[in-house]
Amino acid sequence: MGSSSWSYVVAYQPDISAALAELRQATYDAGAYYREEPDPNLSLSEDEFRARLDPAWDDLGINESLLQEWQEAKARPPVTGPDSLLNSQPHSGTHSIIDMANGVSVTPRPFTVSPLSDDELGQHFGTTAPSHDQVEGWMKAGGSGRSGWVGVYVISYEHGRPAHIHFGGYSGD
Repeated sequence: MGSSSWSYVVAYQPDISAALAELRQATYDAGAYYREEPDPNLSLSEDEFRARLDPAWDDLGINESLLQEWQEAKARPPVTGPDSLLNSQPHSGTHSIIDMANGVSVTPRPFTVSPLSDDELGQHFGTTAPSHDQVEGWMKAGGSGRSGWVGVYVISYEHGRPAHIHFGGYSGD
C-alpha cells in the first residue's frame, strides 16, 4: 500500500501534547483512518488453526512461526481507542495522526511530532510567525519535511498571536 500523507489543523492551545492527544482521539472517534480487514483466522480455535498449517513446513520451522504470530494477534486487546487501534495493526499503522503515539518531541523522532526549527521556519516561510495560509499551502505541497513515521507541527499566527496548530506527516505501510 505504501505510506500516506496526512495533515490536520486545530485551534491553538499552549499545550501541544494535549492538542495532539485530543486530535488523535477525535480522528479515532470519526473513523478517519486506515483499518486492516479483520483476519478470519483469528476466529478459529488453536486446533482449527493448526489443522490448516501445511505439514511439509514443520521441519522448516515455518508452522511454529505462523502459530506464534497467530497467538500474538489473538492475544491483542480489543480496539477501544487510538492506542489499542495502533497496537492491533502494528505492521500497517493507521495512515493518520493516530500513528504519532509517542507524543511530542523537541527534535524529529519516530512516532512523534516535533516543531520546525527557527531556521526551518525562516527557510520555508520567511518568518518565524507564518500565517495560516502560508502553512496550509506548505502542507498541501507535501512540505512536512520529515521522513515516514515522523510528524511535524507548525503554529500559525493571526495579528501576531498564535491561532492554529498544523500537524503533518507520512505514515503507514
